[in-house]
Amino acid sequence: MADTATATTKPQTQSAKTAAKKRAGRPIYMVWRPVIDQDTGELIKALVADSGIDRFLCKEREYRVGDQVRCEIKQSRNVKFHRLVHALGRMVAEQIDKFQGLDAHTTIKKLQLDAGVCCTYEAFDIPDLGRVMRLIPESIAFDYMTEERFKEFWRGICQHLIAVYWPNMTEEGIEQMTCLMPGEREQ
Repeated sequence: MADTATATTKPQTQSAKTAAKKRAGRPIYMVWRPVIDQDTGELIKALVADSGIDRFLCKEREYRVGDQVRCEIKQSRNVKFHRLVHALGRMVAEQIDKFQGLDAHTTIKKLQLDAGVCCTYEAFDIPDLGRVMRLIPESIAFDYMTEERFKEFWRGICQHLIAVYWPNMTEEGIEQMTCLMPGEREQ
């Protein structure tokens, strides 16, 4: 097959085994494509690995043609909004002194904590101090946050920025400013 990824079969170091184990739990993104069923000649809709890393994950897990697999199919989140949030992180880091020098991801996590949006509380019992609560930001990764929850996250971050840093701005204004940011850069 053309355009297939290969998985190595060399002896793995401990860090390579840890990375492979982490990848084993990672979802594989698929895309619906029209294909010809070789058995019937019929045009059907089939799920195909969406990218090189997804093909690599299929190969690494040793999926073969004809294997029966159990799938949970979910609509993927819109990558545009994920990029928009990271562009917002870059913009905030460039424009607000408190965030100077931080990368986009760290800026977003700091904003998330400051706003208390899409966070959970974790309790610790510490001897001689008692119960201590800590706020933990939820992951905004595609695999962990639904589109609806992500929209709640975006609104919360924007409302925090408006309330604390940009009182003359609106959520729509923030989105328009963020869309003017240059394309994705390495952080």
